[in-house]
Amino acid sequence: MSVRRTALSLLIAQEERRGFANLLLSDAVLSRVGEDAPLLTALFYGTVERRLTLDYAIGVLASRDAEGLTVHTRNLLRLGLYQIYFMKIPTHAATDKTVSLGENKGERALVNAVMRRAAETPLPLPPKARTARHLSVKHSFPLSTVRHFLSLYGEEETEKLLSAYNEVAPLTLTVNEGRVQRDEYLSILGEAGISCERTAYAKRSIRLSSSVSPERLPHFKDGYFLVQDEASALAAEALGAVAGDVIIDVCSAPGGKILSAATSVGGVGSFYAFDLHESKLSLVRESALRLGVSLNVAVLDATVGDERLFGKADKVICDVPCSGLGVLGKKPDLRYREEGEALAPLGFSILETSAKYVKTGGVLLYSTCTLSPDENEENVRRFLAAHGDFVPLDFSFGGGLGSKDGSLTLLPHKHGTDGFFMAKLGRIKTTKI
Repeated sequence: MSVRRTALSLLIAQEERRGFANLLLSDAVLSRVGEDAPLLTALFYGTVERRLTLDYAIGVLASRDAEGLTVHTRNLLRLGLYQIYFMKIPTHAATDKTVSLGENKGERALVNAVMRRAAETPLPLPPKARTARHLSVKHSFPLSTVRHFLSLYGEEETEKLLSAYNEVAPLTLTVNEGRVQRDEYLSILGEAGISCERTAYAKRSIRLSSSVSPERLPHFKDGYFLVQDEASALAAEALGAVAGDVIIDVCSAPGGKILSAATSVGGVGSFYAFDLHESKLSLVRESALRLGVSLNVAVLDATVGDERLFGKADKVICDVPCSGLGVLGKKPDLRYREEGEALAPLGFSILETSAKYVKTGGVLLYSTCTLSPDENEENVRRFLAAHGDFVPLDFSFGGGLGSKDGSLTLLPHKHGTDGFFMAKLGRIKTTKI
């Protein structure tokens, strides 16, 4: 099967079954070898990411609403127009190979006409005067998301943020200092011909310049590193783990923060990784084994907690389920999913339960990968108002980055990380649990 036909079948499956793009692509890539896999990834992910933009272009170039077309025709046109407008593929090649995927003469004629029109027409966009609509189509984000960001950051910052989401996210690693130091591993990567550099803020992180399968990097099986965005690495760093700590991660899967904290102290301490879903904990166990860290891993509802550990933890990681507005660049299909139930109340409930684990003098780190004040600052404000035994603790990193009143928001276009929120809270006295 040709790479474009495979991409088309994935696009149709993703739309019809509402499947997760990364899982669909992973299964498809496993069945392909050689040079096709990078092209398949670019075609599929790129078309999913730019779907809203492409549908607007279809409406203009085909003079009909994309939603009025069959799912096959709609996705074939999306695939073709993505190649014309966003990839450096010769127009004639993109047109001929896309048209050949048409199911019948009528579909092939329509696709051919639209593709040839696109080759002679700049990417259609709404007028700039309609700010939200223009940015929505230009960057392929729903109007509701664009309006949310405009309300927080204004037009200039919002455009920078949306642009950053559409850039290819680099692979970032956190080194396991129980096995290797950062500078040493940088040298190892350099000797292997892999372009990389230190991250701007996190003291144990490395950013790769190109996309590489982590399993193919030197000493993956030896546990020299874990794959982790710099924002998550900074959250683990802000926690301030020291050897001998009892550390609990209440929503741990896939395990990055608890593993980062544990490896920062050479695995010396007691580490608990909880999650609501057993299916997600297998990856935590596998990663801990590879990294040489001993974790206590168990299924647990974070809103209920484990009473046996209340008042016993030096550090607690409370990274709660959220709307994910900070990771839209890495999960292109997430931007189009319909809004579900509000997650701020769930986050607050987990925060309240997590506080019960913290001993006097201990630290509670609350974090999300979203950019929603209701889920972030407002939950922290409510918590502190209700818990006089906790206070905000400021923290700082390299590069002049630090918190204000114990909280910090990271933005892709400013910090080169995922969009991320963290708040560090310290327990100054014990209340009855």
